[in-house]
Amino acid sequence: MNEDVIGKSDLICAHFGRMHENLDSAELLFAAGHISKATSCLYYAVFHAVHALFVSNDITAKTHHGMNAQFHLHFIKTGLFDTKFGRLVAVMENMREKAEYDVVFRITSDEYSELKPIAYELIQKIEETIK
Repeated sequence: MNEDVIGKSDLICAHFGRMHENLDSAELLFAAGHISKATSCLYYAVFHAVHALFVSNDITAKTHHGMNAQFHLHFIKTGLFDTKFGRLVAVMENMREKAEYDVVFRITSDEYSELKPIAYELIQKIEETIK
């Protein structure tokens, strides 16, 4: 599906669909002991939730770093979202990059367990904000 062709509500639904797929994958990977991969999936769940928020507010970002910057500018700096969510997105972006490209980097289950509830809280807040 081309993002330029579908409507705003369909695009938001598509991002939420990917978000839920990544949440499910994160759970399965974590249970299998693949913590770094689970963290990447958890990050992508947050990524798609944030992009759904962007679509609903006519904001665009072309890169992961751009998403982080735009989220901070439009939602953290303005006080619409707590600063802990800005830190979460930045930390998760960094961890995802290391998990995917640094062959010796490993994320512990404790680190994942610290990120997970805040990620779920952010996702819930985004869903509530869009509704």
